[in-house]
Amino acid sequence: MSLKKKEFVQSIMTKDPITVSTQNKLKDVYNIMKEHSIRHVPVVSGDELIGIISQSDIERVTYVEEGLDEHIRSAFIDMLRIDQVMTRNVNVLQVDDSIKEAAEILSMGSYHALPVLDEKKLVGILTTTDLINYLLKHY
Repeated sequence: MSLKKKEFVQSIMTKDPITVSTQNKLKDVYNIMKEHSIRHVPVVSGDELIGIISQSDIERVTYVEEGLDEHIRSAFIDMLRIDQVMTRNVNVLQVDDSIKEAAEILSMGSYHALPVLDEKKLVGILTTTDLINYLLKHY
């Protein structure tokens, strides 16, 4: 396998990720994840990242409601606000961080996505799936 030593995360990240703000409802995030088959949505204020919400964040707060039908679960999700569920103080990458650095961060954490910034502006998201696809392409 020949991997480039200093390839940057911007070459494998998902550019212009779908985002939400705290003005959106948690139900909006839930529907976005289902519609687009994604598991992580950055939360922004303008272009600035303020948090991230994952499918597991939503599942954690709705776990008690697992046995209920979809309408009741949906109503429960609708009662919660994004800022009550999102993760704040998110680990991030910069566009010029290496793929190796990203892999090291992802391997040490309990999360599977890292927002990618160009200074303070959100420009992408790097997931473990992006990283695995990169490795498969080079194997």
